[in-house]
Amino acid sequence: MVVGSHFNMQKGFSLVELVVVLGIISILALVAMPSFITQIKQDRLTNNANLLSAFYKYSRSEAVKQSKSVQLIDSNSSWLLKARENGVLVTINQFSATDTSIQISYVDRTISTTGEIDLAVNMLVTDNDPSTTDYRFCILQSGQSWVSKAEENCT
Repeated sequence: MVVGSHFNMQKGFSLVELVVVLGIISILALVAMPSFITQIKQDRLTNNANLLSAFYKYSRSEAVKQSKSVQLIDSNSSWLLKARENGVLVTINQFSATDTSIQISYVDRTISTTGEIDLAVNMLVTDNDPSTTDYRFCILQSGQSWVSKAEENCT
């Protein structure tokens, strides 16, 4: 037994240990960052495709509910929902992509009181980035709609 022995124990981390840990964390962050960015872009694209689908379904329900034809009109990177009120075409609602990187090939269509449209729709939703999966918004003339991957087309 050692009497009077004093051990000099320090608590905490040395500067070298701290720098090594920060270096490891930095390397891991740099490796993971591209996949995080791609995931954010993909989520943005998916969200816009789903919002576009929801807007169409809302437009279709308005035509049926109001018992009058409505028009979806391409206008300055937006899709305008318009209906005639007292002989004047009035904008009821509109859809625009939530981010400037998203491009949608809007088309003009008329939805009848039965929910049918004048011509089938095949709209591309893209961000022109090869690292993400683009989508296609499809509407049959009967009014049925769905979102699928762009390469599947609307067949």
